[in-house]
Amino acid sequence: MGDKKKLCKLKKKELKENLKEYKKIVKDATHVCSKCGRTCNDKKRLCSSEAL
Repeated sequence: MGDKKKLCKLKKKELKENLKEYKKIVKDATHVCSKCGRTCNDKKRLCSSEAL
């Protein structure tokens, strides 16, 4: 996940393998994806980002 892959594209297996890093990215979320509803603190990690 260090390659700045979009969170919207992650599969369950990838989340499990990188859970520690994922937690850092979603902690104190500031943006939400209007397509899938995932949240994070870096708008570049979402495919259709909107500020919370």
